[in-house]
Amino acid sequence: MMVGLRRSTMTRMIELPIPEELLRLVDERAETAGLPREAYIRAVLSKDVTGDPSVSEILAPFREQVAATGISDDELDRLFSQAREESYRERGPRRADER
Repeated sequence: MMVGLRRSTMTRMIELPIPEELLRLVDERAETAGLPREAYIRAVLSKDVTGDPSVSEILAPFREQVAATGISDDELDRLFSQAREESYRERGPRRADER
């Protein structure tokens, strides 16, 4: 298997053996994430090397709080919609040159 790593315009290729079972798991995760295998591997490698948290890790505390309240997805959607509408009203109409 070959994986391309991009650094500005230069690309390096790394070739390494990967057991079939591991490759199957990688493919499952990539599919769940909606990414091609190479993009998923690049993202996982980048996250591990840079230490940047994933969106899922960032949102985990919020998800736990929401789950603890027992609020439904529909109720949460309504709360966010209301907050967005209130924010729009407070800011007032925006002129075309402010966008």
